[in-house]
Amino acid sequence: MNDALHWNRIAPNYDNEIFNVFKNDKKKKLKKYVLKYANKNNIAIDFGCGVGKALPLLSPLFKEILAVDVSAKCIDRAKATMRVDNVTFRVVDLAGRRISVPSVDFAFCCNVAMSGNVKRNQRIINNVLQSLNKGGTALFVLPSLESVSVSALSLINWHAREGTTLSEIPKDDLALYRNQNTKHIEQGIVKIDNVATKHYLFTELYAMFNNDNFEMQNIDRLEYDFQSCCKRTSCKYSRRRFFVMVCTAKVTAEPSHSSSLSQRLA
Repeated sequence: MNDALHWNRIAPNYDNEIFNVFKNDKKKKLKKYVLKYANKNNIAIDFGCGVGKALPLLSPLFKEILAVDVSAKCIDRAKATMRVDNVTFRVVDLAGRRISVPSVDFAFCCNVAMSGNVKRNQRIINNVLQSLNKGGTALFVLPSLESVSVSALSLINWHAREGTTLSEIPKDDLALYRNQNTKHIEQGIVKIDNVATKHYLFTELYAMFNNDNFEMQNIDRLEYDFQSCCKRTSCKYSRRRFFVMVCTAKVTAEPSHSSSLSQRLA
């Protein structure tokens, strides 16, 4: 199933199937970092806008927003709930080899480059970065491989303190970590609810977003509770999970562009 079909299928039940990062960001760090880079004279793109969860935060903080997603049905839902003059919607295959979007000053991409297809994830990231003007910033939220590892070790240690050996740990408690594909593990892909999901190492992200063209500005953890990791309500350690948030700035020169999003989309 291609990405458009997949997300069109999910769109009607999006709120129940897709984790809401904004609602579950325990320390509200995501809002803090968006505010840090917000500018009401600048234009921003929400890459992988889905049903528009980020738009209530982004829309008041920027002059204009282009919200793009591979799913027409997700965009239809976003249009129905986000009726403001400064947001324009467009259906775009974010992993396309060449996509047509304007160059902007801020790009937002929350839990989009995370499928089991590593090449498509990299094309999404490249397309986001290529959309930036010189001095522009991209903010990514991505699943963390360190988070999965720490959660697994914490769960095992919790059971050890109860006197439970590794072989005695209930299968349901370790369901997330059993029967993983060896090749997938090498690529940072872990199954979440039986869906292959790319997770990133901090060192991997540092290398990816620090080079001749880009300079990492911030890297931080967005903490949340992961209830499905362990069904025992007293096992708090296994639920300490986090996404990784990365801000990177473009440091190379770019030609000037017009200031109106409508002109850029014409």
